[in-house]
Amino acid sequence: MVKLMCEIHNNELTKPLVGHPYVGRLTKDEKTIIVDMTKAMVKPRNILLMLKEHNVNSCTTMKQIYNARSAYRSSIRGSDTEMQHLMKLLERDQYIYWHRLKDEDVVRDIF
Repeated sequence: MVKLMCEIHNNELTKPLVGHPYVGRLTKDEKTIIVDMTKAMVKPRNILLMLKEHNVNSCTTMKQIYNARSAYRSSIRGSDTEMQHLMKLLERDQYIYWHRLKDEDVVRDIF
């Protein structure tokens, strides 16, 4: 509860907006860097460190890195589900695999 005394706030406004989505939003260049580093199998913490080194005033958080990586992976997969995408990759790369269906659309086992 905010207590109004003499029509002045009794607390200071926060100066840095660290953690606020608006401040931590990623630029187009940063998204490109995240995609390139994700393709190179770089860990998210190292991606964040590199972005912070590139821009000292950056307020980007790990959550935004994870969200950008997830969006990139979803764009690769397209409208397929994760299981459909896995099955396509197994066939494309000619892996030996075996699967059993519960119904026509539900995978019960995969080896």
